[in-house]
Amino acid sequence: MKYNLLLKSLKFTIKWLESIEFKYSTKNLNSSYSSLSPIDNGDEGSHYSNALLWALTNRKKEDIKNIALTGPYGSGKSTILKTFQKNYKGNDLKFLPISLATFKEEKKKNDDSGKDSKVDDNNLLRLIEVSILEQIFYHEEDKKIPDSRFKKIKSYSGKKLFWYSLGYLLFLIAFYDFFNPSFIQSIFKNLQFSDPTYKWIHLGGILISLVGVFIIIFNSVRVISTLTINNLKFQNAEIGVGDKLNKSVLNHHIDEILYFFSVCPYNVVIIEDLDRFQETEIFTKLREVNLLLNSSEKTKSKEIVFIYAVRDDMFTDKERTKFFDFIIPVIPVINSSNSSEILLKKKKDFQYNLSDNLIEDISLFIDDMRLLHNITNEFYLYKQQLNENLNHDKLFAIITYKNIYPNDFMKLSCNEGELYDIIDSKSRYIQNIIISIEAEIEEAKKKISDLNNLFIRNIKDLRVLYIAKIIDTLDGFISFNIKNQILTIEEATSDENFEYLKNSKFSFNYFVSEGYSNRYSHYNQSPSYENFNIIEQFVDKNKSYKEKEKEIIELKNGVIKELRNKILDLEKQKNKIRSFKFTELIKSNQMIDFDTVKNLNKNFIYILIKNGYIAEDYIDYISLFHEESITRADYQYHINVKNEICQPYEYKLFKIDKLLPKINLIDFDKEYVLNYDLLDYLLLNNNSYKGHLNLMFNKLADESKASVEFIVGYFSITPNLPFFIKTLCQHWSNIWNVIEKELTIESKVKNQIFESIIEFADIDSIKAISLQSSLIKRIISNKYFLCISEDHQKLKNIINEFKIKFVNLDFDLSPPEMIDFIYKNDYYKINILFIVSLIKKYGEFNQIEFDNANYSFIKESKADKLIIYVEENINEYVENCYLKIDANINEKEEYLIELLNNNDLYFKNRELVIGKVQTKITYLTSINKVQLFSLLLKNNRIMPKWENLLHEYDNYVLQETEDNEITLVSDKPISESSIEYINLIENAEKLSKVKIPIEVNSKNIYGTFWKKMLQNNQISDEAYDLITKSSPWSYNTLDLSKLSKSKLLSLINNNCLIADITNYNALKDSFNALNIRLLEERKIEYFEIVDDLTFDSDDLELVFKSNILNNTEKLQIVNVHGDDVINHYNNLSSLCSILLEEESISLNENIISKVLTTKYLISSIRIKLFNKQFINYDFPFIDLFLKNMENEYTAIGDKSSKAKIKKNEENKLFLSLLVNNNYISSFSEHYDYYRINHKKQKG
Repeated sequence: MKYNLLLKSLKFTIKWLESIEFKYSTKNLNSSYSSLSPIDNGDEGSHYSNALLWALTNRKKEDIKNIALTGPYGSGKSTILKTFQKNYKGNDLKFLPISLATFKEEKKKNDDSGKDSKVDDNNLLRLIEVSILEQIFYHEEDKKIPDSRFKKIKSYSGKKLFWYSLGYLLFLIAFYDFFNPSFIQSIFKNLQFSDPTYKWIHLGGILISLVGVFIIIFNSVRVISTLTINNLKFQNAEIGVGDKLNKSVLNHHIDEILYFFSVCPYNVVIIEDLDRFQETEIFTKLREVNLLLNSSEKTKSKEIVFIYAVRDDMFTDKERTKFFDFIIPVIPVINSSNSSEILLKKKKDFQYNLSDNLIEDISLFIDDMRLLHNITNEFYLYKQQLNENLNHDKLFAIITYKNIYPNDFMKLSCNEGELYDIIDSKSRYIQNIIISIEAEIEEAKKKISDLNNLFIRNIKDLRVLYIAKIIDTLDGFISFNIKNQILTIEEATSDENFEYLKNSKFSFNYFVSEGYSNRYSHYNQSPSYENFNIIEQFVDKNKSYKEKEKEIIELKNGVIKELRNKILDLEKQKNKIRSFKFTELIKSNQMIDFDTVKNLNKNFIYILIKNGYIAEDYIDYISLFHEESITRADYQYHINVKNEICQPYEYKLFKIDKLLPKINLIDFDKEYVLNYDLLDYLLLNNNSYKGHLNLMFNKLADESKASVEFIVGYFSITPNLPFFIKTLCQHWSNIWNVIEKELTIESKVKNQIFESIIEFADIDSIKAISLQSSLIKRIISNKYFLCISEDHQKLKNIINEFKIKFVNLDFDLSPPEMIDFIYKNDYYKINILFIVSLIKKYGEFNQIEFDNANYSFIKESKADKLIIYVEENINEYVENCYLKIDANINEKEEYLIELLNNNDLYFKNRELVIGKVQTKITYLTSINKVQLFSLLLKNNRIMPKWENLLHEYDNYVLQETEDNEITLVSDKPISESSIEYINLIENAEKLSKVKIPIEVNSKNIYGTFWKKMLQNNQISDEAYDLITKSSPWSYNTLDLSKLSKSKLLSLINNNCLIADITNYNALKDSFNALNIRLLEERKIEYFEIVDDLTFDSDDLELVFKSNILNNTEKLQIVNVHGDDVINHYNNLSSLCSILLEEESISLNENIISKVLTTKYLISSIRIKLFNKQFINYDFPFIDLFLKNMENEYTAIGDKSSKAKIKKNEENKLFLSLLVNNNYISSFSEHYDYYRINHKKQKG
């Protein structure tokens, strides 16, 4: 027993000591916290209190019933009212405070919000009125307002309940005993009470009953007075006596309000937070209530005043003066301009580790004292809970943001909200910057390329080009005239003069032809073009003169070198930008789009992010978990992984080191675990998570759509790109095959991935990748391959390993060391671009010579290693370069011969070379390939020399075997190629000017060749006619039957045929008439043997028509051969014409007789010939002559008639001759005829 008592005593003592310790410890609690409630000492100087005191003191005199304290939110209105209540020491003012702070603040509604909005406003108004009514009546105890119909729940103590119960019991017993006096005696019958005792007990019961009945009646009156009868119903009739009007709550209970103020001492009602509702109707209701209170006989003596704390913007225009009788404006204690002073004071007082810059920046957005206090309270609380090593500026900023925008802050912890969207957009902005940098790099590369490809590299030459175009627009141009000075084109290129030309401030001299006099006059006029832009369009539609001039200046000023350095700097900047923080992005003048912020202050958010107050590590400052646990975002990710739910790859994770142990290892090869932040962490800590990485990379290498999307997305944002690409390539040898064929990946991204593979993958991985893709092909065609990595040795190893032969490289951007490596080791394919670049770097380059005589130019370029490489790969050179240059047709002869004689050059390529160039080889003997002779001749690539044609003939190839063995032919024809060659008139003309030598070195080497040439009918007639002029021999053994008439004429005209009977007859047999042509050409020889020749009438006709044979020669032929062939009309006519022309003729009489007696000639012709050739014809011949004449002449021979013939001189001479020959006696002359007289016959 004693032990238990001692134990209880000890427990009591311990509890008492703990209470004492707690009491004293609470006195020393940190005073860093500040209350958010209004303070009671906030009216320094009592300016506002004095104004209130004056208004309340003079309320009756000045009729002030409604007072307003107006000011912005947080200006200290509540503090002023609380201070006034505390400091007021009088007894005449009793304050009744009413606050509506529990209501949610309403936003302004549009005036046309509709019926539903009106209903909501009415409901809100009723709720406000109910709240005001409740605060009024619940402010006092029931006992002070016993007659109110508003009843409250009453609370009774145990003692009170006991006495109440006992009273009720005594009343019931007494009341029962009053009607049954023996009731008490029956209860206490075992007790021996005297009669007087029972009498006194009964009298006491009566007294108790009367008191109880009195109390019941007294309270019933009060209850009945609070009842309201709305309806009285008698049988089927109902009378409504209650108030059915749709009143407001305050109006409906106005009697209660009057009763309250009549029995309670309050005469000043302070109403706060009524301005949070955009409802002015409530002020009307309250003003009405105030009016009723001050008009009622029960309460008007109190002179009740309502004081309102409202915002300045609650009423519009002059509306507020209608509601209030006295207005006190409140100047805010704190605003955005002085909040920094308060924060700096708190910093000093409580030793906050905050920077002054932060306070100055943040304070601009804190304009409420309660907000400021709450921020500092939370800052202190968070600072105690979170890691002390965290940046206090960032903590204070995030707390400020939380207090100003609490909803968005809650979303932030869930990776949502507007601030999160801005922070999360960092990767997008970084990618945009990288894209912009890459565009600058491409622009610089293009600029370098444009400068290197400039055709005109001198400003003077450029101006000459534009001046030439100007002159083209000026008809009859002679010279420029600037400032009255005649200028040459050279002078016009000066800076000053060219400016005049550009601005059309010049004139020019020109000439005009004056009719047919061949005289020219000089004039002067202004140019026809109005704007230099027209000339610029003629020269180049894409670039102006100024742009071209600028390029030339840049080229001279070493801009290419500057651009190369710029590209290197941009590449470094691109790598650096990947690790930028958001604040660095803004400071780098990156334009961040804050227009997406709709519900937040853009300037506030901008300052927070720009200065790094809120950054990517914000989660460390908002997490309320223990530092050993994960964040909400991490937890959500973990749950989704458990449920195998895929999430966005960019989903932000924070406590990854704590999250990893919670994820099952087998999940790391699943799609739902893929996350950029997670992979970043694994790569950074790869030594600790090799198993996790292997599984994840196995997943990424499965070639699924999700894996490819993840890789492409991660590629553009990861700061761990080198290790990522290296590891990925080790796990996935088919990477490039998939990436290259994936249509959804932009070509630009593909190229970036390719470059990363080259730069970061190891050689073994690249080798494996190349076996399954076109990676090597990509390398070969990538002109920037040598710029991919600064690790030149690795690039060399790749090139050596795969024996890369590049088709193009950017010599301007590629490191010189790498270019030397490529050049010296022949790691390139021969093509135009490469050869140009190599000669520019290692030789002497001239574009015109390169284009027109490429092989010759290369051989003379001094790029020795290139020359050797070209010779070793001559077919590649010819196919990829030589044949592809359109202007490459003027090869130097010596190098063309060297090229064609190259034993390694394929025959097909030699054929193509011959077909392309226009260079002609002087001597065919310089070509050592017999098979090329015909090609050279067909393509006219040989100088026209007979020795070349003879050489081709002597080496005529019948056929060529696959082993390039040739078969020569002994009985050789003239080749078709030689014939084609000769048929080119230009060649034939040049050949015709050189006689074929009869002997060379005392040998007739051309004889057989030439004879076959003359007997070849495939040669064109025109060319044949030309080449036969070169013939040194005449032949009578040629087979003329196969030659065309034109060729035979050529042989005749060019003395290629001997003048003998054989050739004469051969021509007569082949082409009748050509024998006569031969006769004409060689008439001296032929007239020596004219008697041995044969002529037919056709031959004789040709003889007569000949312009070469004279009449004597013609008559000589007629005398010999004409007797038998003269009968043809044409021949007779021709002969007659000759006879008439010649004065003295030695002609066979028989032939003359045939001519005179033929009927084929007209009479007039024969009469003339008769008159000219008249000899002592005998009468029988004259008779025969006249008989074959026309009728009028025939009559002359009739002796019995007197014939008449037409009168003319020839007939007169004819008749005179007949008279002289005594054939007629005479003739008489009449008007138009002659009459013939015969001698009279002797009878």
